[in-house]
Amino acid sequence: MGAPTITTNAPQQAHNNTGASMANNIYLRAFKPSLLRTAVLCALFSPLAVSAENATEQNESEAPRKLERIMVTAEKTVSTVQETGMVVNSFSAEELLQAGINDIDGITSLIPNVQLLDATGGGVPVVFVRGVGLADFRVNNSPAAAFYDDEIYKPSVAMMASSFFDLERVEVLKGPQGGLYGRNANAGAIQVISAKPTLYGNEGYLDMGYGSYGKVELEGAYNHVLTDTLAVRASGRRVVSGNTYMHSVQADGQGGFTRQGHGEQDEWASRVQFYYEPSDQFNATLKLFAGADKSDFSLLRPMGIWEGSDTMVPGLADGALTNQVCAALLAGYRDPSQCATITGQTPDELGLTSVYDSASSTMNKLDNQWEGFTLSMHYTLNNGVTLSSITHLESFEHGRPNDWDAVGGAYQDIYYHTDISAFSQELRASYNTENMRFFGGINMAKEELEEHSWIIGTEGIIPLGFGHTKVDQKYKQEVDAFAIFGRVDYALTNQLDLITELRFTKEDKSFAGQTYLLDPPGNTDPNYAFLLVDATQPNASFNDVSGKVTLNYQHSKDLLTYLSFSRGFKSGGFPGGLVLSNEGAEKYDSETINGYEAGFKSDLLDQRLRFNAAVFYYDYNNLQGSARVPAEGGVTLDRFQNIGDAEVYGFDAEITYLLSDNWLVQAMLGHAEGEITKSQATQLSPLTGEEFSLQGKELNYKPDFSASLVVRHDFAFDNGYGGFAQLVYDWRSAQNFTYIGNRAEQTVFSEGAYGIVNAQVGLSKLSSDWQFSVFVNNLTNTEYRTNARADDLGGAYELYGAPRTWGVKANYRF
Repeated sequence: MGAPTITTNAPQQAHNNTGASMANNIYLRAFKPSLLRTAVLCALFSPLAVSAENATEQNESEAPRKLERIMVTAEKTVSTVQETGMVVNSFSAEELLQAGINDIDGITSLIPNVQLLDATGGGVPVVFVRGVGLADFRVNNSPAAAFYDDEIYKPSVAMMASSFFDLERVEVLKGPQGGLYGRNANAGAIQVISAKPTLYGNEGYLDMGYGSYGKVELEGAYNHVLTDTLAVRASGRRVVSGNTYMHSVQADGQGGFTRQGHGEQDEWASRVQFYYEPSDQFNATLKLFAGADKSDFSLLRPMGIWEGSDTMVPGLADGALTNQVCAALLAGYRDPSQCATITGQTPDELGLTSVYDSASSTMNKLDNQWEGFTLSMHYTLNNGVTLSSITHLESFEHGRPNDWDAVGGAYQDIYYHTDISAFSQELRASYNTENMRFFGGINMAKEELEEHSWIIGTEGIIPLGFGHTKVDQKYKQEVDAFAIFGRVDYALTNQLDLITELRFTKEDKSFAGQTYLLDPPGNTDPNYAFLLVDATQPNASFNDVSGKVTLNYQHSKDLLTYLSFSRGFKSGGFPGGLVLSNEGAEKYDSETINGYEAGFKSDLLDQRLRFNAAVFYYDYNNLQGSARVPAEGGVTLDRFQNIGDAEVYGFDAEITYLLSDNWLVQAMLGHAEGEITKSQATQLSPLTGEEFSLQGKELNYKPDFSASLVVRHDFAFDNGYGGFAQLVYDWRSAQNFTYIGNRAEQTVFSEGAYGIVNAQVGLSKLSSDWQFSVFVNNLTNTEYRTNARADDLGGAYELYGAPRTWGVKANYRF
């Protein structure tokens, strides 16, 4: 079909190809038999894995090292990155384990044009790809970058961090993926693929780690062949740590301050998989999984934004009532000794001496637990048609108390408790001929979410504006989704392939809830509750046709060019945030992206130099996002709504060069420009109170440029030891955390350019099954912010990325 074919087609066979490159799954051909095993064992976090393919028996020891292509399943079939007509970044399990990466944050930090937002400090990670993402942290909303765990779609952002252990690989697909991946894949798709049971023999591994702040990690897996047709793989992960770099600073009542540690980790996850293959025609995999996360998450750090005074209402900054912004911000700089927080005190007066200090209480602690199963079955008919069924059921319980005001008093303490259940059934059929491949099916899903949240404010604007100290909100959201999809790959010539994808999606949603005011001052009735608003909405239905058309032209085995048009669809829904009026709970409509992309993938200099690049343009319609609007009680709220239309354009580029048998350099660069081109929406400045149009504003959480650089050296000693040393540099240009309306907002809600250096060193011995590695993240101890926002009730907060951390790993395979 034009592109080189892959002979293997079983999922477990693709799983056996480990050691993919950190950015693009790079393999190397073996250069000396005596070093092959050393290279396989040592290159556990490396762009330099080893393959002996095409090495001749007569002169195998002289075979030169070359960059090799590795298989991925980004297009629901086994192919290589170099013959896939889209930008795909992939990471092997070994890379992630040895680098100390076990969450989505660590992965996104390695890829240009990919950004992570965790707006509340933890528990609700949101991924932006090429400037497209979900600028919302409500758990009833779906991310714009679809997240898949073993081909199962996760409908809530709260469910994205529960599967990062015993992996085969992780794949990040850039660009709209409305054909194969369907709803809510406007930005792209993230696939987490776990290691599968096999019938090839008994094997396992144990991975142990120790690092900064007493962090202890234990992960392991064991594959056991029970019979000739049945195998089981059991795996698990446990992580605990002490308090980390975060501190809660509180006045001690004697003119000094106490500093309480925060940041403990406490999480576990387990998975048992049974693989049954009674014949060449049929196989089935049953996956059972469970886990829990009771870890602390980041404390928000209060920012000084007002002129320092609390004469109008004791304990509440006058500027929060009169919009009297601190003079330093209006002049374009921050002054923690003069600009006051919501309390009327400056950060200096609150005792905050470090960027990792907060005046918050230490209530920020996750309470997540989950369990479920997935059953996958595949049957091949005599005519070559393969029928597949994938059934999934999951229950996820999410708890997240959050000191939103970031100061000691209860100005805005929020408690979230959410129960999520998700069921899906997918039926597929696939068929291959010499010139064509067909893949299609139907998907049915049902999701139910119930959330109960409390906002407690005994000080500040809540009691002043509402006459109560507690807001109680309950709602239930139900979703029924149906999709029918198909993909056809057709070889027009020996070199030219036409790929078409088409999907029809229908999604029905219901939303019912109420908001109550509780605990007015002086109240003695324990049953008192004032119904502020019944937020129940009429049922809504969203449907769309999405898909993709791609032309792949294989000029030679070392050069592919492609051109594609794709349409992505993110369904509408209902805001799940604080609702103070029925209007505030009204539905928002679906958004769509028409994406145009052209690119090439090339291997040069006898496969020692790889140069891949792509340019893209997105016509972004009915953009969903948050804008600050007036609400009841004299407050403003970020309301999730349809902002308008936008355009996004830019490029991705990668160069990988094997300088010698022992040195490799990889550089990646991403560029994304994004602007709202048409909008009737306006936003109120949280600082000055002025209203401004969003038309012409730059998209949030989008550095214009981002880049990464990898430099790696492999070494081997005569005494049988070998290893690697590697430096990774991640750089991001300036970005905005909200729509900017004035100079003061630019000063506090934007972050300048920054770069992070990570280092890894590994060592092993040929005759041993043990491997050891050490890593240091943020080697230069760079201080950088990941978010900065107003909190709706007169305060503002910021979040800093982690300082320098280190860890050591020991890995044993048996």
